[in-house]
Amino acid sequence: MSLLDGRYEVIAQRALDAGRTEFEATAPDGAPLRIEWFDLKPEREPEFEAYRRLLRRLKVAGLAAVHDVIARPGAHYVAWERPPVDSVAASPTSGNGTASELRELLERAGYSLEVADLRRQHARQPRVLLYGLAFGGARRAQPPSHPQHGHRGAPGQPDPAGSDGASSAAQLDRTSLARPLRHQQSLGRRAAELLERLSDRALAWGIAGAFLLMAVAATLVALRVAAVDTFVTVPEVVGADAALASQQLAQLGLLVDATPLTSAEQPGTVLAVEPPAGSALRPGRTVLMRYALPPGELAPTEAPSLLGLSYPQEARAALEAAGLRLGEAARIHAPNPVGTVLAQDVDAGSQVASDTAVAVLVSLGPQAAQTFLPNLVGLDLAEAKALAKVAGIGEDRIVVDELLGTAGARGQVLEQSLAPYVPVVRDTAVLRLVVQAGEPVSATQGGGAPDVVGLGLASARTAASGWNLDVRVIGNPGLPEGVVAQDPGPGEQPDATRTLVLTVNAHPVALSTSGIYAVVRGPEPRSVEYAWAIQPGIGLQQAEVWASDLSGNRVLVSRASVRGGEILRGQWRTTVVGPVRFELLLGGVPYGESLLVP
Repeated sequence: MSLLDGRYEVIAQRALDAGRTEFEATAPDGAPLRIEWFDLKPEREPEFEAYRRLLRRLKVAGLAAVHDVIARPGAHYVAWERPPVDSVAASPTSGNGTASELRELLERAGYSLEVADLRRQHARQPRVLLYGLAFGGARRAQPPSHPQHGHRGAPGQPDPAGSDGASSAAQLDRTSLARPLRHQQSLGRRAAELLERLSDRALAWGIAGAFLLMAVAATLVALRVAAVDTFVTVPEVVGADAALASQQLAQLGLLVDATPLTSAEQPGTVLAVEPPAGSALRPGRTVLMRYALPPGELAPTEAPSLLGLSYPQEARAALEAAGLRLGEAARIHAPNPVGTVLAQDVDAGSQVASDTAVAVLVSLGPQAAQTFLPNLVGLDLAEAKALAKVAGIGEDRIVVDELLGTAGARGQVLEQSLAPYVPVVRDTAVLRLVVQAGEPVSATQGGGAPDVVGLGLASARTAASGWNLDVRVIGNPGLPEGVVAQDPGPGEQPDATRTLVLTVNAHPVALSTSGIYAVVRGPEPRSVEYAWAIQPGIGLQQAEVWASDLSGNRVLVSRASVRGGEILRGQWRTTVVGPVRFELLLGGVPYGESLLVP
């Protein structure tokens, strides 16, 4: 497949005059096109730029069927849309609105409608479109300075003989015809006499030279057309060295836009190219190449301030705009709204390597006020309520259940739902009190089962002393805590085993972050020590000490010569946060166990 400028599929081509080539091609979307390619000298490029701007204006105005027009060094061409099959030529002097608008715009730019291809979709279609406009020698000739010399048009009208290159040629023909016939005949006689004086050998060489010049001219035209139609194939360079890959692409005439990316690959390795390998491109096109650099070695960038931004959307967007990444987040209670960034481990405005991860501290919102209750079991109901109010629990959040138990006086608290001395949220906590409704009932009174529904498990065990208890625990948030059912029921006679089956409800315990605090440590200079004992008998060796942080970044700390019986000791000055793992290599081979230093 032959591509023109890496975009248009060429179907056919033919060479025109004045360094022009016409291509029959299709656009990437399959639309048929007629492309005019111009081989221009540098001094004519400004003229083509004006031509390009004119066609652009006509296209935007909806007056020209121009697919695209390109003007750059080495590529000057116009891609015209093919006119519809049923289109008809439109008269340049038509009074149609679009034709008049085209005439005005073209004449203002110095072009005549006689060098324009105007068409209507069909005979009754009023709209006229421009499907071609000659460039180079087709601009309208300027009117002569002295109208009395050869100007035969009406006053104020352009000279028809000077409207385009063809008319100018006609004017020259008329001028030559106006010369005396005798002068032409004398020229012919002199030419004949000159030919008669030439020998047969000289005449043969002259004819051969003329044919040779014609062959050279035809070869140059063919070379220009071939140069327009050539393309190169992008080679497979992924995995190669970036410098060698750039050189290989440049030798093919392609431009390279190289950008580093953080990667664990060998530094300088090509990671990707765009367009991919195998793509057909024109020489001069740009290939995007991405190559690897270790973390922390990309170009430095300025860290933005994240304080007050919401986590994670706004914080991530601000970091990505600066070429950085959002790292881990710790959360604490603070007066700021939930999700607000409170701190960052990289100071705003500091220079850090691109693609560095920035950790943040995020607000959990204001911490709710807390309170606790003392042990209310055994107190009178009025006294228990008073203490609950002192702890901040309002009357509307105190629920009282009465039952006939086996212990406690009338009105005495038998159970409480909030455990004693355990912190609870003051403004939302609900207190449930189980109170003795009457005189205590003996566990063995009448021989029936005691009533333990509503009691906690500990109180139920006390009330049902002498019974074999079978406790079954459920977790239902819709039921109160404690004993919610028993079998046999209160007062019922037991079986021979005197077994009392209790169903106890236990609410799930919600995990709380209250009292948990996190501190994001910033990088601070510190010295981390290491030491290895080299076993006796080992000859002189080249030792290398490497250090790795939690992120896996590996750095060469020191290099020294050691032998058996010595102790390799040293320290590493760094700002790395967290534990550091040291590794010793002797002669390039790992020696002993690695050291993990907090």
